[in-house]
Amino acid sequence: MAGKLYTPVRLPGIPSLVLRAASVLGLIGLAVLVLYVDRDNLVDASTPGEHPGFLDCIYFAMVTITTVGYGDIYPEAIHARLIDAFLLAPIRLIVLFTFLGTAYQLVIKRFQEEYRMKRAVTKLNEHVIVCGYGAAGRAAVQELLLLETPADQIVVLDESEEALSEAAESGVVAVSGDATRESVLASVAVDRAANVIVCPGRDDTAVLIALTARDLSPKAKIIATCREEENVKLLQRSGADTIVSPAFAGGNLMAAATRRAHIVETMQEVLSVGGALRLDERPVAAGEVGKRPNELEGVAVLRVYRGNRHYDVARLPHLAEGDTIVFVAAGAAGAAPAS
Repeated sequence: MAGKLYTPVRLPGIPSLVLRAASVLGLIGLAVLVLYVDRDNLVDASTPGEHPGFLDCIYFAMVTITTVGYGDIYPEAIHARLIDAFLLAPIRLIVLFTFLGTAYQLVIKRFQEEYRMKRAVTKLNEHVIVCGYGAAGRAAVQELLLLETPADQIVVLDESEEALSEAAESGVVAVSGDATRESVLASVAVDRAANVIVCPGRDDTAVLIALTARDLSPKAKIIATCREEENVKLLQRSGADTIVSPAFAGGNLMAAATRRAHIVETMQEVLSVGGALRLDERPVAAGEVGKRPNELEGVAVLRVYRGNRHYDVARLPHLAEGDTIVFVAAGAAGAAPAS
């Protein structure tokens, strides 16, 4: 089953359909009862001189409410005609609108949602898919928006109505579906995604999502959360490129807070896009090649990556073309200088 674009008005469930059917049957039953009580004022053209029976009243109510009106049974007295005008006519309209409304929600609205889903998917390219909109997923989406990622290029996958409603309010593409299913991930163009953030709240579910996403999209970068340290290797084997352990990071910060007063606040500033300090990375600019990391202006270089290896800043003699630096800067000071 493929994912469905979230809309606030959902398709009617079984209880709603049962209630509507019961209401229609109740109105028809009321019409039949009134007609049967007043049957002496109805004329049955097929049996002259005889008044309609109970089954005849059911037949007359049905053909009148459905606007067929064959004319074989008709009201003769004035008050019987008024019953037709002021009772059966409103019931006819209520039943008609009930059927039309149900048909719209079950058939027409489904086609509309499929069309909207296709339009939203055609716009997706190099997008970010967030699987799970719990605390981690919500924070990830907020940071992505602060990083000026276009809202229509962020897709949230979840099965919770409440979570999808909250995600939709932020302007991102909210899709209802199970992210462990191939059809759901394929429906949000995972093969064209740049990043897949996996944060469902359970490690076993995260492993399944990562396996499915990696199989469908070999090039996408998969970032996954892991609660238990013993499951890190499973996530690595399932294809996750980066694994974040909220419990491990949180534990480190709490332990640090027992010895230092300002570390936690500083780390929060560094990790948040809106903070006074900015942690970022970028390639070394042409004008920086040959310089030592501590000679760069406006940034504090923490680590240098050259190929698949990282180097201690204090031991690296100079920067080379193709290096990537991880740095801390104030505000937007870490922007690369012009080459």
